Amino acid sequence: MPMSARRLLGALQNEAIGAAEIASYVECDPAMAAGVLRTANSAAYGGFRVTTIREAVLRLGTANILNIVLGSTIARLKTKLPMYGLGENDLWLHSVAASLAVKAIQQERPTAKIPDSTAVAALLHDLGKLVMSRYMCADVESILALAADRRLTFVEAERDLLGCDHTEVGGALARHWGLPDELVRAIEGHHCAALFEPTLAMDAVMVANLAAKSISSGLGAEGMNLTVDSGALDRLGLNFPAYSRVVLQTLTWASEVKAAYRSAAAA
Repeated sequence: MPMSARRLLGALQNEAIGAAEIASYVECDPAMAAGVLRTANSAAYGGFRVTTIREAVLRLGTANILNIVLGSTIARLKTKLPMYGLGENDLWLHSVAASLAVKAIQQERPTAKIPDSTAVAALLHDLGKLVMSRYMCADVESILALAADRRLTFVEAERDLLGCDHTEVGGALARHWGLPDELVRAIEGHHCAALFEPTLAMDAVMVANLAAKSISSGLGAEGMNLTVDSGALDRLGLNFPAYSRVVLQTLTWASEVKAAYRSAAAA
């Protein structure tokens, strides 16, 4: 991650730092500044036009600034990951779908007060797969064979074969970047069968991953061979009809993103 982005991440976590100082960090990186201004003036944040970084920071808020800062990192997800049976763009689209699923959960359960930054954790929850595919010597057939032989989930087989799994690696990378601990724990815990001291962010990211897979996004070799903390839905206040609405909303939004991406690629 660029040093300017890492410095900004640290500033965003310091409650004593105000909009003016955050703006000064953004202004030091032309690409970041352009992204912040472009987003603040987009239709999604309609209203009077902002012309300064400070105004843009005030309009967007911390969670959206985080999304923009991490944008270049997310772009790296647009690659093939044979170790996970994922084609080009599969991981990126799954990550986006999971982030959208968090927003769908927030829409379904507004009184739950799920932090907006949770969508960032969902966006990054499978970042470890990128690192594992690049640096670990394993093929998908070996993981699948071990999972079948020992009746393990895909991530359990990954851990047994390689000594670590993508949730641990993703969490370690997020911690190295200085992301808030709550987001790190959500990334680390999205495959836990029983979350330790669960938070709303951890529950939401776990359910968002499931919702994204439920619309066939990012299934890859793992498919639906995963575990979910059975209490996560209850803690979020999602019964089956509510969860179904979350999945349907995620499908609608994810389809719009895919359509926009295809249009941009064809242009």
